[in-house]
Amino acid sequence: MVAPTRILAVAALCAIAVAMTSAAEIASQASSARPAQKPQSSPPRPDESVILNIPATAPWTDTGVLVRSGDRLQIRAWGQVKFGDEVGRGVSPSGLGKGGGCGFVVTNPSPPAHALVANVAPQLNFDGMGFVVGPQWEGTVPIAGSSAPEGRLFLGFNYAGVLCDRSGYDSWAFRVKNSGAFTAEIAIWRK
Repeated sequence: MVAPTRILAVAALCAIAVAMTSAAEIASQASSARPAQKPQSSPPRPDESVILNIPATAPWTDTGVLVRSGDRLQIRAWGQVKFGDEVGRGVSPSGLGKGGGCGFVVTNPSPPAHALVANVAPQLNFDGMGFVVGPQWEGTVPIAGSSAPEGRLFLGFNYAGVLCDRSGYDSWAFRVKNSGAFTAEIAIWRK
């Protein structure tokens, strides 16, 4: 004869097993009844990105990036360069002082002196066109102030070392009076 306590223990184990199986089935049905949740979407990755140094020792640096109408650009920059005759005077990509005038890389007075500037052009030129980038800039091509609606993207240091007839620049002034480089990260989303 089986003891009543053993019968109760076996009955209790069977009840627990049935309860666990029922709970698992209910949970499975409940999870399949819920609509699938979409994962959080992150911003789309750029189609192209470039990180490069923009030396203060030259008016323009060719980024090697070709931009076309409809391309979306984002440029972030950091670092410090030194300029002029005053030893130790440094500046961030935001620039310092009033720009504009025939001797500056960008002749428009909007970009500050010694700021990080950009231009879109078919090739390197000294036509005085361009726009201020500073520490961050975002926009879509074509860009107001550029030499051309599409072309190569140039980044530069807005220093007053360009010849006023726009035939070139004073390389001695750029190389001897300026030092350092800004670092720029360019992200491009193609149309």
